[in-house]
Amino acid sequence: MKRTSEGTRHILRLYGLFCCALLLIALFTPQAVHARQRQLHIVMTEWVPYTSSNMVGKGALAEMAEIAFKLQGLAVQFSIVPWQRAVDMMDRHEADALLPVYTSPRNKGRYYLSDSMLSVDSVFVRLKDMQIPYKQLDDLIAWRIGVVKDTSYAATLGKQGPFIVEEAPHELMNYRKLVTGRIELMLDTRETIERMMDSLPASERKPLEYMEPPYQTSTLHLAFHPTDTGKKLRDMFNDGLAMLHDKGIYAAILEKHSIARSTGHPVRHIE
Repeated sequence: MKRTSEGTRHILRLYGLFCCALLLIALFTPQAVHARQRQLHIVMTEWVPYTSSNMVGKGALAEMAEIAFKLQGLAVQFSIVPWQRAVDMMDRHEADALLPVYTSPRNKGRYYLSDSMLSVDSVFVRLKDMQIPYKQLDDLIAWRIGVVKDTSYAATLGKQGPFIVEEAPHELMNYRKLVTGRIELMLDTRETIERMMDSLPASERKPLEYMEPPYQTSTLHLAFHPTDTGKKLRDMFNDGLAMLHDKGIYAAILEKHSIARSTGHPVRHIE
């Protein structure tokens, strides 16, 4: 029995050495070295707190993307540009992925979309002392609605009815138009509106109110080219994202960036 036990251990040692040798061969083949050296290029736009050059980790979704790919052995380089330029860069194949995009028939037709990274509410906001009846979308046709340029809101509302939509470069300009009476409503995500209000001095914060229910609840995704390479990268990212969930890293990133108000009722109404 002793000889059998020693023989078994010897075979196991040889098997372990064999596996190590195979691993070393796999790691140092030209293809593997090239894969590890390759740096993915993800293009995105300023959208606090999801993607931003002014935040730690470049925003919550950017940090998720970077860590998910690191778990798959790939490094990531980010570019932050205006949204239309980001889309154009993807069209010209100057980037490997676009972050983030909403799920929609159009986006599903032009990209390979990752699994959901986050679910977000888009909501109408009004001055608290202005009463605007709202039971269905058509109730808002007579009111001026401010949206951020290069978002999908203007085009979507345009297909849903004769809404009066005004575009501005960013949500802060819409807020200033709201408080000065140049528009009656803002449309943006809960988290974006809350972050904007948090950034203002107390003297500039006017009482606002969300109008429930949300205009829409959508999921945000990382978009890849509709190619074989794009599909492989999408699958790798999904595997990495699943690991973030399993290891508790996903929840930790949301906590780190204080993202608790994207869906459902906010932590506080804007006051």
